[in-house]
Amino acid sequence: MRKICIIIRVYNRVEDLKHCLSIIKDTWTNFEYYIIVVSNGKKKGFLVDQESKGKINQLVELEENSGHLKGNSQLLLQGLPYIPDNCDYTILLEADTWIYSDVYIKKYISKLDKGIAVWASAKWYDSIFSLATDFAIVQSKFIKNHWQILDFGTRPEDYVANFLIDNNFQFIYITENMPIHVPSYIHHYPYTRGNRFNMFPKAKMVTYHVENLKGGMQKKKEYFNILSNTKYFDILVEKSSTLERVIVQMSIYFSYLLPRKSWFNIVRRIK
Repeated sequence: MRKICIIIRVYNRVEDLKHCLSIIKDTWTNFEYYIIVVSNGKKKGFLVDQESKGKINQLVELEENSGHLKGNSQLLLQGLPYIPDNCDYTILLEADTWIYSDVYIKKYISKLDKGIAVWASAKWYDSIFSLATDFAIVQSKFIKNHWQILDFGTRPEDYVANFLIDNNFQFIYITENMPIHVPSYIHHYPYTRGNRFNMFPKAKMVTYHVENLKGGMQKKKEYFNILSNTKYFDILVEKSSTLERVIVQMSIYFSYLLPRKSWFNIVRRIK
């Protein structure tokens, strides 16, 4: 079976990591996965537990944390040397991003196999060139040879897109994870926080930060069961899963009708 690498980065979301690893082990079945976890929260007491360690091929625990954005870069860069040579692709994943099944991973690896692009992820912002980094599928050889793409100190989504464009590398969008944002003039919109969607029914993906979710981890598990249409987590789902999925998907569809800057301006770049 073809082997794919996963680099999961984590600071304080060690409970998210535990569930993320279980979901991968239980539902990602199309490839053999080599899992690297890079953590920089140990000094603050955020420890990877023994159960999680048993599902990890390579654990890298860093003593120092470089801060929010630079710390994100630090985690990714420290994981690169551990990517096995026999993994053609590497998935970049944040610990709080849960995805049921690897069907869409298989779909986009097939697209990348055609050699047209080196990177696949969702479009992050509508009005500028940007690429999501919480979940991305990247050609391993490319990312090893061009590690500078992960050496960002500013918003990674803008930096990554600009790096690819400046160096004439192609990327493709993972459309099942789009749109991510609604326009900033919208102050309240269903299933968003900070103008951002955190559930993607087509991809069966949940990305909530539990501290920003009423009901915390229990609610995140409930949403995961709803989007995956399973009883993966042994909890009571009070609402109709089918109806809830339809409402979430309709909220996403209707968001496309909201006027956006990109309708009136050429999509711009941030330097």
